[in-house]
Amino acid sequence: MQYETLDDDREAFDQAMQGVAPLGRRSKAPAASHQPASPSLGPQAPQHVTHAALDTRRVQSIAGNAVLDWKRPGLRNKEYQKLCTGRLMPPPKEFDLHGANMQEAAQAISQAIAETQRAGRRALCLIHGKGSRSNAEGSSIKGVTDSVLRRHPDVLGFHSVPRNTGAVNVLLRKPRP
Repeated sequence: MQYETLDDDREAFDQAMQGVAPLGRRSKAPAASHQPASPSLGPQAPQHVTHAALDTRRVQSIAGNAVLDWKRPGLRNKEYQKLCTGRLMPPPKEFDLHGANMQEAAQAISQAIAETQRAGRRALCLIHGKGSRSNAEGSSIKGVTDSVLRRHPDVLGFHSVPRNTGAVNVLLRKPRP
């Protein structure tokens, strides 16, 4: 029985990969320089953050009691456990997103990440709220927070603050020199 499942999985994988070409070997030659495909986000957003990371058009509201949790592949389990339990040192600086609309929240998150890295720190806490005074679907700002953090290149992982699903702790890459 177990072998049939493996064969079925392999067949499903082969079907899904039909028509996909391998990337090929990576060369050690320097990457060709290119112009950015999209215009600048303006002076407030860091240059390495793309429009896609700040796009709020398809963001879904998230239930106020839902736990936000995401980990980029490669983040060490020990660091991730500290993030999940809220044992980050030094304690993360808090940024409050209450009162912002979706686009303002996306920009504020990007700015908070940049400010945290400029200060030489690797963790921050975003207070997005539970959306209890919003629509019945939940918090749209919580949805924006989840969406932007997942797509931001400097975010290694995030997890809701223990016993508080209205805020999220975020772990960042080491600041660039």
